Amino acid sequence: MKMKSFLLILITVLLLITTTLSAKARGIVFAFDKDHAPFSFIENGKPAGFDIDLLNPIFEGSKFGFVPTEFKWSDALVSLRKGAKVDLMSQIDKTPEREKIYDFSDEPYLIDEIRIFSKDKTISTFDDLVGKKVAVQKGSYYEEILKENEQITIVPTESEIDALDALDNNIVDAFVGPTSVAKYIIKKNGYEDIISADEPLEISYMYFAVDKGDKVLLEFINEGIQHLKDNGIYDEIHKKWFGKNEQKEEPGCGKPCNHPCGK
Repeated sequence: MKMKSFLLILITVLLLITTTLSAKARGIVFAFDKDHAPFSFIENGKPAGFDIDLLNPIFEGSKFGFVPTEFKWSDALVSLRKGAKVDLMSQIDKTPEREKIYDFSDEPYLIDEIRIFSKDKTISTFDDLVGKKVAVQKGSYYEEILKENEQITIVPTESEIDALDALDNNIVDAFVGPTSVAKYIIKKNGYEDIISADEPLEISYMYFAVDKGDKVLLEFINEGIQHLKDNGIYDEIHKKWFGKNEQKEEPGCGKPCNHPCGK
């Protein structure tokens, strides 16, 4: 009996060890776009940017491995939906359609503005895009916005860099995309003739997203982001890439300013 009890205990311990090792061995593939600075890009052969700096401390010392992997944006969306190759994505706007196939972090981890960029000061509103050729990153939420008007000729590109390059070379009349990314690319590439509209088309709330039903990973990300905010680490990372974090809490809402809390 003692021998059987010993063997039972031994088997239980081995199972626990195997389970623990298995959990630690799970490498979370984070899909990033190398042409999406300052959020994600390649620097000295390694992934860099705001999103990378945000996720590194969350995964450090955890039971998960962190595997940043370069993907085209449209391909990553498909891979995440199928639960194959990709486990985690960032910079995703939450829409009713996307909520059917992905699960999103509790709060947006960053707020940006969607703007029109062109070489023509008269192109500054959605109506001004009618009859124009407009570049936009393929698979992005901004492409969905443009599809609302069939009189706009959409020119999908693999990246915002390609879109702004097309605008600089007069292949398209305008570009629609996130302000922070566009201004970074414009400054870096010296696109002096490209200007932005004064007012944004709308506010973009950027979330982390996982495959539908991956509650363990989603809870891990939510807790990690909250920990960074509670300890001031989030503000330090934000300051490094965008300057001081000016997002404040709305009284009685608990959401960042401009968040659609229903008020």
